[in-house]
Amino acid sequence: MEQLGIKIFGLGDGGARALNKMLAAGVGKGKRVDFISVGNDENIMLTSSTRKNIFLNRDITTLYKNFADALQGARLVFIVTGLGSNAARVAVPIITSCAKNIGAVIVAFTCRPSVLENVVRKANADYTLKNLRGKVDTLFTLPAEKLFVFRIKQAQVSLNELFDVADDIFCRGVKIFLDMLTDSDESLVLFKWGNATFGYGSATNALDAVKAAVNFPTLAVDDLPHASIVLLRLTSGKSLKLGAIGAATDFIKARLKSDAEIFSQEDIDPALGDKVFASIIFSREATT
Repeated sequence: MEQLGIKIFGLGDGGARALNKMLAAGVGKGKRVDFISVGNDENIMLTSSTRKNIFLNRDITTLYKNFADALQGARLVFIVTGLGSNAARVAVPIITSCAKNIGAVIVAFTCRPSVLENVVRKANADYTLKNLRGKVDTLFTLPAEKLFVFRIKQAQVSLNELFDVADDIFCRGVKIFLDMLTDSDESLVLFKWGNATFGYGSATNALDAVKAAVNFPTLAVDDLPHASIVLLRLTSGKSLKLGAIGAATDFIKARLKSDAEIFSQEDIDPALGDKVFASIIFSREATT
């Protein structure tokens, strides 16, 4: 069976950095994935690890052609970007339009600018978010303020350190999704969540790994109780006992509303040894 075509676009400085991290971590290994950096800064584009780059300093007709060419053969498209960048403002409407024209599923991982950032970046974020909602199949939106939680013990935190946290989260998020993918169009239904969020964590047993995922720092306390669809994925170094899987699943169920649907997957990765890695994805209501 032919592998599904996957395109991962990193928009602007942050998107290019996240793609570099994905490539270094081997995200998408064994799958038919193209990584494409998009931006205005030629220095950043030229130092990107991606084989394909799209420069935005072109007329709109040329840009549409460049993106349409880059998307050829795509069944699944990822967009990774900070919402405040000029690159996102320009590229998002074009990518979503071209991807929908070929029937591809679109998943976007985005980060809102901090409340301390300038008016232009906030305006860019509002514009870009409007062009994502209702036009992508799954939308993750991470507020920049949430990133400080990962460096809470540090007296001072630089912007580069916060950017590094965001890159790590988006790298892991894309990997979580790709781990769910099989070489079948039917598996693409798993990528249609609307507004969504995710968490992950590891421990020496399934229940504690799930607790770590549920308490992932970017999640809000009311995300899970308001979720309508939940996917729990457990990956372990060896086969988990049914009782351990049941306890982890019951922990999630107890926090869901009565009509919520929960789906679970299990996988084995010998590299984990005695560890269990839990990832959880769930839908949530759109926020302003």
